[in-house]
Amino acid sequence: MRKLILNIIVLSLLSSAGIYAGDNSSFGSSNDPEIRLKLKERSEHSLLYEKTKPQQKKYDLIDKDNFTLKNYHKMKPYKVNPVKMTVLGVVAAGVFTGFHIYYSNTWWKDKRDYFKFAADGYYARNIDKASHIYTANFFTVATSVAYEWTGLSPKKSLLFGALTSLAYETYIEVNDGFAPNWGFDWGDMGANVFGAVYPFLQSIAPPLQYVNFKWSFKPEWLKKKVANQDDLLDDYTNMTFWLSVNPMIALPKSVTKAKFYPNFLALALGMSISNASHVTGSSSAKVQWLLALDIDVKELPGKSDFMVKFKKILNFFHFPMPAVKISPEGVWYGLYF
Repeated sequence: MRKLILNIIVLSLLSSAGIYAGDNSSFGSSNDPEIRLKLKERSEHSLLYEKTKPQQKKYDLIDKDNFTLKNYHKMKPYKVNPVKMTVLGVVAAGVFTGFHIYYSNTWWKDKRDYFKFAADGYYARNIDKASHIYTANFFTVATSVAYEWTGLSPKKSLLFGALTSLAYETYIEVNDGFAPNWGFDWGDMGANVFGAVYPFLQSIAPPLQYVNFKWSFKPEWLKKKVANQDDLLDDYTNMTFWLSVNPMIALPKSVTKAKFYPNFLALALGMSISNASHVTGSSSAKVQWLLALDIDVKELPGKSDFMVKFKKILNFFHFPMPAVKISPEGVWYGLYF
């Protein structure tokens, strides 16, 4: 009798906690009709609970079969790894120093002047604004991935990534303001801000994840760099900046679910120029527009944490694809870098 009462108490407690899954074998096989009826009621109640409760099983802390805690489903708290953060700081300092030395020997190699404001878009027909958007956008994402690697949460990593990007781009713009051949350009600064915060807009409005900024370069760009000709980061005649749009953003769900369209295939609008350089002048510069196929790398296979982050970075590059170029010289089509 004492054992029977104890079983009823245990069953009642388990049922009220919502963790009894209907396996009655663990509580004996009594032939008492009253006990069998209560077991049946408990089982039906548990099955109904399983069908109607929210789908959050991976967060459950109770193993319903063995009644033991299962810690492997608990969400791990984000914690910064001091060693990784130190490594990131050292690498960042090295990269910053390298860029500073490079800029000091190219853009800012002349004697420093007083601080001034100046619009510098004419020499590149404003393609430099696309460059500022792209660069700030890339720095935000790349540094946020690095911050996540140290143990920061994705939200904090994105915030610190944007702040890092804005700080660096502002440093460049302020130094331009002191250079005799340049000036602080509010247009450049606006492009920097937009590029840095664009990942936040993508997180707020998920459809924007199908709209991405990309960059590509012609083989001549590398040849000129090896020969130390012109400026490495300002040779817009051999660069193209792209706005890539994946049609998945507008396709109806019936098409996307049926997979009638390859979800990685996108279209890109590109902008480049010819006969322009801040070294040789831009009096004969001409804008070129391109329409090309593109690969949305984020949609390619690979769901591990490493692959997701790797694809996120790789997606900033536009791979050589068939394209149509429209320029003052006429229309051209073929494989474009």
